[in-house]
Amino acid sequence: MPAIPYINKPIVTARDAIASHVRWKITLLMATRMREPLSERATRSIQHPNECSIRQWLLSCHSLRLRRTPEYLAALDRHAAFHREMQTIAGLINSGEFATAERLLRTPGSFETASIAVANAIMALERISTVKFAS
Repeated sequence: MPAIPYINKPIVTARDAIASHVRWKITLLMATRMREPLSERATRSIQHPNECSIRQWLLSCHSLRLRRTPEYLAALDRHAAFHREMQTIAGLINSGEFATAERLLRTPGSFETASIAVANAIMALERISTVKFAS
């Protein structure tokens, strides 16, 4: 049986979510470097955060124990904020403004801030799941 491509693997843990987050950043950077627009699938996922695998994980049974914690609510908020930043970058990429998109990806600013914030929020979920909910 062939291996499942990493983009189709479900997110089950916070570490999976971080890996997915990193892959998104790489996808955006590669699009700027290769001077190619994003795929229709990638663009749709960026434009519709509820269809994003990280958001689906946050709403799945895998995060049930974490709901109603401040960390969980922060992760939902930070994820939405990151998508707003990605939408800006994706719009630039898809309109051929690759240099501007790459500059925004590589320099300190709102994209980097949102990216770090969502990664920290996801890792906070990992920490509380091992501390609060350890058996």
